[in-house]
Parts: sequence; structure tokens; C-alpha cells
Amino acid sequence: MTRTYQDYFDALGFRESSSRYAIENPFGFIGKYQFGEAALHDLGYYAIDNSDPNLFRNDWVGNWSGKNGIHSKQDYLNNGPVQEIIIEEWHEVLWRRIEHNDLAKYDGQILNGVPITISGMLAASHLLGTGGLRSFLQSGAVTSPGDGFGTTAYDYMTHFEGYETPFSVNRGQFVVIEGGPGRDVLSSYGGNAVLNGKGGIDTALYSDPVADYDIDSRFDGAWTVTHKQSGPISTDILIDIERVQFSDLSLALDLDGHAGITARIAGAVFGQEAVSDQALVGIGLGLLDNGMHYEALMQLAIDAALGAEAASHTAVVDLLYQNVVGVAPAATEQAHYVGLLEAGEYSVASLGVMAAATALNETNIDLVGLSQTGLAYV
Repeated sequence: MTRTYQDYFDALGFRESSSRYAIENPFGFIGKYQFGEAALHDLGYYAIDNSDPNLFRNDWVGNWSGKNGIHSKQDYLNNGPVQEIIIEEWHEVLWRRIEHNDLAKYDGQILNGVPITISGMLAASHLLGTGGLRSFLQSGAVTSPGDGFGTTAYDYMTHFEGYETPFSVNRGQFVVIEGGPGRDVLSSYGGNAVLNGKGGIDTALYSDPVADYDIDSRFDGAWTVTHKQSGPISTDILIDIERVQFSDLSLALDLDGHAGITARIAGAVFGQEAVSDQALVGIGLGLLDNGMHYEALMQLAIDAALGAEAASHTAVVDLLYQNVVGVAPAATEQAHYVGLLEAGEYSVASLGVMAAATALNETNIDLVGLSQTGLAYV
């Protein structure tokens, strides 16, 4: 269901004052939309003659300009229609400030799990000013400043998400979009961009199939994604981005992290061909990304591969040896590794981790090659 710009103002007025025009809060903010002196000064209604020396005190000791028939605070409180005019004027100002501060580019991004939209940015800026919005966005939605009542940027960004507005973002220009320490989903929307995840498990999002793009690793650890179909060629540089999601599949780029662990486990437990099993890889990555530890995933994989036989140390050794070395273990080798398990020097999971980390397993799964192409998953 479409939520219109008027729906947005209705919701904003209700959140600010329960839609009451003739109200003043304990901090001196007035009217349905809880304006202070500074905003009404910027709009030309209050103290434009410098009659109030402190526009952040909200004591309303200055003069009113008479704009739109408002000559006093009481005039303002008594005139609902003018308050509706003022809130639209104010949002024009807010949007210009958002653009001027290079914040409009965050529209459509997901920072720390928080969808960023134009209406959400406008609402957060109305609550806290452009500076408060900037702090929220540039922290990757981790730092969430609040007002005197404890209402935060996060509250307004999420509560006012996704309303229609008359404003739009120029998607064709070069931008640098940075996330934060949380889990971010970043997109250039077809332009040329630097997407920097800056910590956490971050995803670059693309709307077309992977075949429409060239993906290359760079010497400095960054990656480039070049769109080579339908229209002008555009190239993004990905920094500290662990996942790339296309319309048909995804790539995991962190072969020194969760992607490498997943590939090693797949090779050691299920065989080198399992690295190409995109569904299996997706399960492993999902579990690691959501907090499962290496040994726990290894145990889960061995249990899945062996079923009831997972309780047999001999079966575990045979499985790992066959997949890593390529042949069944000799009796002496089998006895050696079974003995380590029986003596408690290794657990099943830790033995699996040892096998997965061997150079032989890394060669089997072509870990070096995967570090240049990424690990595909669905």
C-alpha cells in the first residue's frame, strides 16, 4: 500500500504532538510539528530582526515577522493551516541541507540492518537537525543521537520509512558510500561508486545477473565490479565488502574469513566438488555469519555427512582422510588418528578443523583461485 507525502505529515504530526496545533512542550517547542525558534527563524517567521539573542533557548522573547499573518506565538498556535504550510516549507529546507551535506546518497542503503529512505532522513533531520542525521548515517546507524525526551534518530528513521516524497536522488554521479561496524547492504544503483563496508559482514547489492558483470580482485584487497551490459559501463570499487548479491546468485569474497572456512569444511567433509554446491555453501556461510563458530560448524557438517556413523571415530577418520588425501587411510594411519580421538587429544570437530586447514585440502578446493573469483552461493 502506497503511503503518500500527506500520510507522512499526518504521521509526523501525530508523533510530535498527537496532532495538536495549540501545544507547547516543556522545552518550548510549539505547535503540531513542535517547531523551535531556530527553525522558524530560518523560515523567516521569527526574530529575523535579531531581536532574540539566543535562538536555541525557545523562550520566544523576540519579534515575529508577520509572514503569512503570524505576528506572535499565539497567532502561530491558533493557525493550523499556516502550520501545515510551514512544515512543507521546512521540509524543502531540510532536503536542501541533506543534499548539501552529501547525505542524500544514503537513500536506499541498509546500515546496521536499518533501511535508509528519503522520508526517514527527513523525519530524523526534523527531530535532531541535519547534524544529528549526519552523525547517525556516518556511524553506520550505530550511533543514534536523541532529543530531550530520548527519541532517537533510529526511532524516526524506522518509524517514517518508505513514505512518498517530492524529492529524489541523482543516481548518475560518482559517490563514496561508507557503512559502519554493523551489517550493511550498500548499492551504487548503477552509478560509479566506492562502497566501503568498514567492518562487519557487508553486502554490495546488484540488480542484474552475475553474467552482466566483470568481478575482479585488486592487489590492495579491494574488488571491482563492472557492469558491462545495457547502457554506459559503470564500475564500483568494493572495500571491506564480504558479500556481493546479484539477481541470480551471490559471491562471498572473504576467503580469509567465513568464506574460506566454509570452503575448507566443504572440501574436507563432503569432498572438493562440494565447494561448487551453492546451496550447501550458502548454508555454511549463513550459519557463520550469524555467529556459529568454526568447530561447531565442522561438527554439524560431520554429523550431516555421516549420520549415525558420526559417533564412530573410525568413520570420522576415514571420511576426512579420503576427502583430503584422496585415498583411504592405511591401517597405521587410521589407528594413529583414531588413537588421538580416543585419547581425547582431539575432538571430532578439532580433528576436522586440522584436516580442513591442511595445504592439501586448500589445494583440492583451489583456495587460491577462489580468492580471485569469490565463492558462489545461493
